[in-house]
Amino acid sequence: MGDKTVLVTGGGRRLGAATVTGLVEAGWTALVHVRTATKEAEALLSRLAEAHDHDVGRVISADLATPEGVQALANAVLADASVSDGLGGLVHNASIFFPSEGEGSPDDMTQARRDLWMLHVEAPVVLTEALAGALARGSGSIVSMVDTSWGKAWPHLGDYSASKAALRQRTLGWALDLAPKVRANAVAPGAILSADWEQAAFEETVARLPLQRSGRPEDIASAVRYFLEAPYVTGQVLAVDGGWSLV
Repeated sequence: MGDKTVLVTGGGRRLGAATVTGLVEAGWTALVHVRTATKEAEALLSRLAEAHDHDVGRVISADLATPEGVQALANAVLADASVSDGLGGLVHNASIFFPSEGEGSPDDMTQARRDLWMLHVEAPVVLTEALAGALARGSGSIVSMVDTSWGKAWPHLGDYSASKAALRQRTLGWALDLAPKVRANAVAPGAILSADWEQAAFEETVARLPLQRSGRPEDIASAVRYFLEAPYVTGQVLAVDGGWSLV
């Protein structure tokens, strides 16, 4: 995959950083989108470049909660020299997660809700449209990070769950709309990393899992890589959840 370039949104921390690491180690060049985690992303790419003894990618800063930020990111990707022959992958990973009430809820729910839908739905749609030509030239693949909340309801997480469900459904649509040159799939993480405000609920969930442990960010990175590199797989949603969907 040495001649392939992938854009990972929200790639400076947590699952995004693990995904970038896994893909670079597999030979991909990574364009790492960040909003505020510029230093973390630059340090990550620096470590990976030193380990592999060659340039492994670049960091692109943009605020995907604004239309201007989405367009700026698309322009920067299309201008990158590594994309001259096409884009190999687009990973919609950037995300925010909060409840509508209680601990962890934003002070301004109206603005937070707008940001959530922009980041999880509008930005991926606009970004995909802007990069569709580059993806087609590169016989590329889209991977969207969705959620195991599909078909379920969690207290005070209705907006988050609904926005991720919308991204899931749009990804399945891309699998048809952009075929045959571009594939589209989704990864649905389960109990991988917890937010501070949900620690107790997270531990209770892990205790009920068939595999009896939380997942690792590397588990998600492996699933993303599989979808990017599986040439006959499209329109699929893979739950990486330790068997959560069974219970």
